[in-house]
Amino acid sequence: MLKGLAGKTVVVTGAAGAIGAAVCRRLAEEGCTVVAADIDRSAVEDMAGKLGDGVVPLAADVTTPEGATACVDAAVAISGRLDLFHANAGVECRVRPVAELDIADYDRVFAVNVRGVFLCAQAAVQRFTEQGGGGGLLFTASIAALMGTAGTSVYNASKHAVHGLARCLAREVGGQGIRVNTLAPGVVDTRMMRSLEEGLAPLAGVGAADFKTAMEQQVPLGRYATPDEIAATAAWILSDEVPYLHGEVVTVGGGIAP
Repeated sequence: MLKGLAGKTVVVTGAAGAIGAAVCRRLAEEGCTVVAADIDRSAVEDMAGKLGDGVVPLAADVTTPEGATACVDAAVAISGRLDLFHANAGVECRVRPVAELDIADYDRVFAVNVRGVFLCAQAAVQRFTEQGGGGGLLFTASIAALMGTAGTSVYNASKHAVHGLARCLAREVGGQGIRVNTLAPGVVDTRMMRSLEEGLAPLAGVGAADFKTAMEQQVPLGRYATPDEIAATAAWILSDEVPYLHGEVVTVGGGIAP
């Protein structure tokens, strides 16, 4: 068991996705009460139902102030306080060169990946401050934010923005005992990665299966990460095992270096 997680109340957004669900499961195993928030009501209720009473599903659209506030309010309604918040909701972009993208692609990705993270951070920090300080914020970004990839400019740019937000916020709230960190996974075995493989493969002139093989060969460990491996790192960052970890970008890339 990781130090300091048992008994904490945590919000995880994007909870119905592969990484979000894995984080919910790991935190519940660590003794947390988890508010599992996702825009897909059916999916998040199904996921939470498999994990037991410690995981409470919430249908919320974090791209709206009301949705972000609802996440915090749900935690407070359960235990009277919010201890930790993992802003994990995110979407991929269509794989296209910049010149071929529609502004709707940009708006959709930035609404979730940047606006949603900002609104959740704002709501969480306001609550942490009302409670007298303390608390932990974790943002899911991507190792893509530390490099450039042809065809994924909007996604990469959105994750760059998350890194920037986290670094600024860390300087603003560190004095209140509120820790802010960013988790930057590399290639992970998820639906989102399948979508990106299918989009990027034609640019490389290969099929999706061959593209995945080529990607795995670029990872020194020789494989994609599992969602559980990302969740283990998220739980560690949120725990009291690393109380001096603040304003950091923690990469989980199997040896991929930007």
